[in-house]
Amino acid sequence: MSWISNTLRALSPNCKEAVRLQSDALDHPLSPARRLGLRIHLLLCKWCRRYGKQISFLRKVAQDYDHEHEPPQTLPAEARERIQRALKSAKN
Repeated sequence: MSWISNTLRALSPNCKEAVRLQSDALDHPLSPARRLGLRIHLLLCKWCRRYGKQISFLRKVAQDYDHEHEPPQTLPAEARERIQRALKSAKN
């Protein structure tokens, strides 16, 4: 049994590499060897599994964000007038 666990650990990346691989996997497919190593690591490491769930959630929320309900990028007429009055009084 120790031979199997040693082999699995040899294929598995460390946590730092697993984090990078999870981020890379969101942008493009991983090679079969890297995907296998990452899966092995995720079976063994609850912290990296948690990280993967978090970045997947953040990516989904960012993609689903409705850009139509953003506040307008123009100033109301009242604010423009106030700024113009303040600039004129600063010149005098």
